[in-house]
Amino acid sequence: MIVNLDLYRNKKNNSQEYVKIPVYERIYIEGSKIIGECSNGYKSIIKDLRDEK
Repeated sequence: MIVNLDLYRNKKNNSQEYVKIPVYERIYIEGSKIIGECSNGYKSIIKDLRDEK
């Protein structure tokens, strides 16, 4: 499992709110992007591999 918590850590340090960390039901590669899909059908781009250099 790949989990990048940097964005969530920064948000948590700046506020006293709870932070939602997505739990993906499926993770797959589409084109040059790693896509995460939640159980409700919501999809998000985890990482764009074209940005890697």
